Amino acid sequence: MTDAITVRNLTRSFRTNQLVLANDDLTFSVARGEVFGVLGANGAGKTTLVSQLLGLVRPTSGSITVEGVDVVADPDGVKRITGFLPQTELAMRELEVRRALHYTGRLRGQGETDAQRQTDELLDELGLGPVSGRYVNQLSGGMMRLVNFGMALMGRPKLLVLDEPTNELDPHNRRLVWDVLARRSAAEGATVVLVTHNVLEAESVVDRVAVMRQGRIVTLGSPGELKHRLGDTVRMDLQVRDGGELGAADLALLGATGTVVPGTRDGRYLVHCAPARMPELVTVVTEGMATMGIEDFRLSRPSLEDVYLSLDDEPAAPVVSAAPSAAKAAPAGVASAAAAAPAAAPSAATVVPAGVAVLAPTTPVPSARPPLRERLTRGLTSFKYLWLEQMLEVRSTWWWSLLFGFLMPVAMVFGLTRIGGGLTDQNSLLYIVSGAAVFSVATEGIATLAQRVGVVRTSGMLQYYVSLPISRTAFLAALVFSRLLLILPGLVTPIIAARLMYDADFVVSPMLLVVLPLTCLALSAVGLAIGTVVESMDVIVVITNLLIFVLLLAAPVLIPPESLPLPLRLIGYLLPPTYAAEALRHALSGDLGGMFLVDVSVLLGMTVLGLAATSRWIRWRIA
Repeated sequence: MTDAITVRNLTRSFRTNQLVLANDDLTFSVARGEVFGVLGANGAGKTTLVSQLLGLVRPTSGSITVEGVDVVADPDGVKRITGFLPQTELAMRELEVRRALHYTGRLRGQGETDAQRQTDELLDELGLGPVSGRYVNQLSGGMMRLVNFGMALMGRPKLLVLDEPTNELDPHNRRLVWDVLARRSAAEGATVVLVTHNVLEAESVVDRVAVMRQGRIVTLGSPGELKHRLGDTVRMDLQVRDGGELGAADLALLGATGTVVPGTRDGRYLVHCAPARMPELVTVVTEGMATMGIEDFRLSRPSLEDVYLSLDDEPAAPVVSAAPSAAKAAPAGVASAAAAAPAAAPSAATVVPAGVAVLAPTTPVPSARPPLRERLTRGLTSFKYLWLEQMLEVRSTWWWSLLFGFLMPVAMVFGLTRIGGGLTDQNSLLYIVSGAAVFSVATEGIATLAQRVGVVRTSGMLQYYVSLPISRTAFLAALVFSRLLLILPGLVTPIIAARLMYDADFVVSPMLLVVLPLTCLALSAVGLAIGTVVESMDVIVVITNLLIFVLLLAAPVLIPPESLPLPLRLIGYLLPPTYAAEALRHALSGDLGGMFLVDVSVLLGMTVLGLAATSRWIRWRIA
């Protein structure tokens, strides 16, 4: 099979106030080793198309095959062979450059030796050696983008999907990126899907290009083929000083010699005319117009950008394309797509323009489900490197969290025991210690974790995690367990403080080894759920503060249930902190009867429920 990508009758609709067709009956193929450009204005459907190629968005109808993998049936299978560079922020910004590359390779399934080897190769190839020990987020925007490009190359993917890969790069590094892609395409047969607004840059890189408009591909072919649309014309690229506009009289003069269209930036105009009228056009610009306002003009043959701009006034009629252009040489020993199979009859629902071939039918290769042992190994490896990443993300602030986890419970034990005539009796100490412990854990486990998840989701980093061949279970487990080392001190500190200050007679029960981690997990699950389901970061902050500083203080955590009004008592028993505090009190008093088992069971149930809800709501597929 010579086609790396086969797309047939692909449609994706979204329901807002009305039905929106983001992609409308797309049919095309991309040859293995081809650099395939996707151009179009914002809202043309490019991002939806790319998301479907990556298995992140499920099509409403149609099919996609990438290197024999049925993307609709096996979205995880395509992630194992794909490298993705989105426009949004990538993860691992708090890691050193070397670690970011290495961890990405391991998450993509590379062995340790291969990941280390390719990391060294990319540091050298991309000129990142001098900054290999610096944190990614401390680099300039251009260097950070270059690191992100290297992360997309880790694992030697068969398909590279790159969204504006040269944003923020200087001319030297732009050229470097294109040279690297050319080597990957020629030497390794890697297929590249390039999404860009930089039409002039794309023209020198792509083998073929698809121009999208209103969810449809309105034209598709090699740059040379598309430029034939404009016929035998000459182009003048005219720039008005200070980004100004031409007056009506000047536009009329230019329009008398050819066609005039605005360029892609302010003050720029493109004029196309027949070769015989070129002298007349030059005379108009140099003598007939107010040349004091013309900063520069150049004459050239039409470019891909001219074709792109000329499509603005045309209806968005669909184009059905099957085979890549013959101008793209197939890899050695591989037959051309056109010769591989006879053309199939067009679908009755698809309009096929005259002279355009139709894709030959192909049967996606069923993706074999990896053996259980291999899946477990992948899951544990993913968890390990995601956990390491999360731990390293907080290395500059972890001691603040530990200091908070120590000082805040001590201050609560010290302060609350001095209310009124002093609350140092055994029962009061149990409530103060359990309340201080749960309060500390709720701050770290609920508030901090909810805000962390909110940042990952709203910044676009989640899209990058989802594009990796990792399970959502490994991702969520890494988030939770990365907080445990910061949360546990807040649980233990008030117990120790009460014993040292007041010689409290607490029972050091082995069941504390169950209650303490279960409390961390239950409250972390609440934080995960809030951060996942709430869209706005501001609302996340409000909800977590409300939960901690209002409900927690007015629930049966620090205050005995009988001292609370019934409504507050009932609200309190809907939340994990109440059961966590009760379980801790039972464990410290040695009362391990039925109520203790109920509290532990509820905490366990809320943990499972919170993690299950998060797993469902986190949208491992974007849509």
